[in-house]
Amino acid sequence: MEYTLNSGAGGFDFSRYNAYIESIKSSLPGHVYAFASDPSYFSLDSHSSLHDAWLEELTVREFASGERKQIRQLEIKLCLLGPYHDRRIHLNYSGVTQYSFLTPPRYDEPRFKHTAHGDLLAHEIRLGHNGLLLHELQFERGSSLLIECRDIRHSEELNTTNP
Repeated sequence: MEYTLNSGAGGFDFSRYNAYIESIKSSLPGHVYAFASDPSYFSLDSHSSLHDAWLEELTVREFASGERKQIRQLEIKLCLLGPYHDRRIHLNYSGVTQYSFLTPPRYDEPRFKHTAHGDLLAHEIRLGHNGLLLHELQFERGSSLLIECRDIRHSEELNTTNP
């Protein structure tokens, strides 16, 4: 996390990130700027926030086209259970050029035997190589997902099975 992590206080501070997003506004597609700058996707009390959401599904797919299906592109889809468990948040990444998902072992911490990645703590969108987009997500366990891509699409659906 380049802008949201406040290493001095040991927490997250979104003021630097908000300033950064404003500084790159003209370089972002309108829908990506709308997502990256909307406080409801970061707020601790928003039902649409990614903060405290849980990863339910991560899909990496090679999309093929061309006569022999020889033109191959990566796409990634994330499904997160919203922080109030009343919706699913979908993030679709197309034109993926690189990605990494690092999850450290937590052998000596019993809670991570049943917590998996834990809550999503923070995320930020940045400009990547040659105008590509970077989306970094940091989870409670210390897991970090980084995706560089051409486009990011966000959608939500209400969870009709919420107890």
